[in-house]
Amino acid sequence: MGSNSPNLTNKPAREAGYQTPQQISGRHTLTGADTPAATLIGRVPAGSVVYGIASRVVTAVTGGTPVLGVGTSTATVGTNGNINAVMAEAAGSEFLVPSTTVVQPLANDTDFYVGTTGGATAGDVIIGIMYFKPVA
Repeated sequence: MGSNSPNLTNKPAREAGYQTPQQISGRHTLTGADTPAATLIGRVPAGSVVYGIASRVVTAVTGGTPVLGVGTSTATVGTNGNINAVMAEAAGSEFLVPSTTVVQPLANDTDFYVGTTGGATAGDVIIGIMYFKPVA
């Protein structure tokens, strides 16, 4: 499932309402050196606060000097990840809190991406972004 998934392309942010934990998730499967460069996880609605990033590395991210990271654009993944750039590349699961570099609550509907830098050539990763929307 890549960024061309019909479930994620040009879709509005999903919003179940206020005071409700919500999530978006996606899968990033490498097919060559940092290819795809980034995979769209989904869109989080304006006013939301991201409180967690869950990852499940199904197949270890290997090749080169891989760095797995989550960001708010295709340019901010891997070592440039502005949400989180320090993620485990080995098979297994982890739960991380977002970096303080992104101002929250989010001012606009915001896309989230996962990707690698460092020449990673193989790997399969599932990412979940957890968020809530406080009462306005």
